[in-house]
Amino acid sequence: MPEPTLKNSPSKIPLARELLRRYELKAKKSLGQNFLADPKIAEKIVSLSELPSGKTVVELGVGLGTLTYALAKVAKRVIGFELDQNLIEILEKERFLPPNVEIRHGDILKLDYQALAEEIGEKLIIFGNLPYYLSSRLLWNLIQERKDIDFCVFMFQKEVAERLMARPGTKDYGPLSVLLALTAKVKKLMELSPGCFYPPPEVRSSLIKIKFINNSLPNEKELLKVLKASFASRRKKLVTNLKALGLSKEEARNLLEEINVSSNARAEELSPEKFLALAEKLSRDE
Repeated sequence: MPEPTLKNSPSKIPLARELLRRYELKAKKSLGQNFLADPKIAEKIVSLSELPSGKTVVELGVGLGTLTYALAKVAKRVIGFELDQNLIEILEKERFLPPNVEIRHGDILKLDYQALAEEIGEKLIIFGNLPYYLSSRLLWNLIQERKDIDFCVFMFQKEVAERLMARPGTKDYGPLSVLLALTAKVKKLMELSPGCFYPPPEVRSSLIKIKFINNSLPNEKELLKVLKASFASRRKKLVTNLKALGLSKEEARNLLEEINVSSNARAEELSPEKFLALAEKLSRDE
């Protein structure tokens, strides 16, 4: 059976490589541009994400519209954000995106997600092919805005994805691992080879789905401070790193003892629940 096509929209969309050549443009390394190159991969991404039909989807970093087009086949509406004005102009000239797509110029690190959720009238469903240089900063933002977000589906460099799902005691375990373990279900949907992108990156990528399940944590502000201090110097013991929070070594030792953690422990050894307990103790002592 042939795949369904959108009304008033071409059955075949131009490839990223073709569009860049046509407009004599190159991918900008400064923006971490590696465009999704294969429309079939884009459709697979949408399928694996289990995107409900009839929803509004937010896409962060539209690029040259390959994923946007696939999303528009399922979604009621796609609101896409793109920082590169040249790419927006290409999409406006080519006119292959269907009428249910709206492209807005904007920096995804500065979006007001609460206002966007209010505009749409429901929690946000977010997709994106994220450049390495802003992945961590964006995730910090989204975790703190999670009450307005249903789920996210992102393409990350493989090493970033491994950090998100890392367990205590591993080299990839860090603040984002802890926060996501406490607030979300994180699932790897597939791996993507460099050839899925143009220009191809040097490393493999992973498609990750983040479904937020916990809108509030006790002592969350304190927890964020604890995580930043604890992982600031991974080789140092916690009693040393906690000095950044105004604690003496003796106070830090006593605090760790109260939550049954060795004074010789390093941050990567603590479970997410232990970090929560540490934040609770600190908030009580303030």
